[in-house]
Amino acid sequence: MPPIAILVYLFLVFATLLQPVSVAGLSLAVPVPGVSSATMFGLPDRPFTVLIVGLDVRPAQGGPSRTDSILLLRVDPSNNRAGIVSIPRDVLMRVPLSNGGFTNDRINTAFVYNWSADDGGQAPAALAATIQENLGITVDYHVVFDQRGAADIIDAAGGVTVQVGEAFGQADYSDDDINVVPQYFEKGSQHLDGYEAVAYGRIREGSSDFDRIRRQQQVAEGLVSQLSSPASVARLPGVWRAYVDAVDDDMSMRQSAGLFVFLKRIGTGRIVTRSLGDAAVSCTSCAAAILQLLPGETARILGEAFDDPALGEAASAQLVAAGVTP
Repeated sequence: MPPIAILVYLFLVFATLLQPVSVAGLSLAVPVPGVSSATMFGLPDRPFTVLIVGLDVRPAQGGPSRTDSILLLRVDPSNNRAGIVSIPRDVLMRVPLSNGGFTNDRINTAFVYNWSADDGGQAPAALAATIQENLGITVDYHVVFDQRGAADIIDAAGGVTVQVGEAFGQADYSDDDINVVPQYFEKGSQHLDGYEAVAYGRIREGSSDFDRIRRQQQVAEGLVSQLSSPASVARLPGVWRAYVDAVDDDMSMRQSAGLFVFLKRIGTGRIVTRSLGDAAVSCTSCAAAILQLLPGETARILGEAFDDPALGEAASAQLVAAGVTP
């Protein structure tokens, strides 16, 4: 290959790695011969799963925080595809305990029961083990953040735009149980700053946890969309600093950057979002307000989200084996 052709090819490799060329609606990237994009970033050259945990942390709080949102992000680097599945925090699962035993309880208790002030990875690892035990899905990495950290990341990105289906709000909204900042969201397209975006996903008044899950997914999609804009390039250093300050994870800097690159390449229009809330029913035999997952619906939702019907069927069978289904 002539030198000028080599230079042009290398330029196309790195240019399309960050922003693939769009041809007939398809995102095309120029490959590096013998090297996958995933390998370049130290990520698995196969579909991999990231557990994303959002905590409801109060300023004066000590000890473990409530797990407010639980999401599974599965990225398929070879096929430029990603899926996100939200898991309701009140779903009944077989939860591992720090003493080696198990108990049947809400999935969000896995984080609390196994929290350690000396080992920040112990609680998310237990939550990942809970998902493995009940759904058979192996978690490759985890990302943990609190609502204030999420607000900082969104502000650094320049905010997010969401489509509000129906007007709603809360006059006494507070993120710290001290300062009240009323929040109201008009119907239609709304551009939100970090505080507003977090409130949009957290407000419970007049809505269910399922509504909150869908709103949180909207915010996540809006953030990826915002960062995928060419105009956001100048903001990326600030976003990265906010991310490093706000997030606890077990990914290297190179792997974190690679995950962002893949999401940017895939684009929000091709990220499939689903919620296991659509497979949940009230537990009639539980003393508290707990949900249970219907195996058939769980299989369908996971199969659609991750483009892997076999994974969905295996998860369904695992749920039944764990003894946590209706």
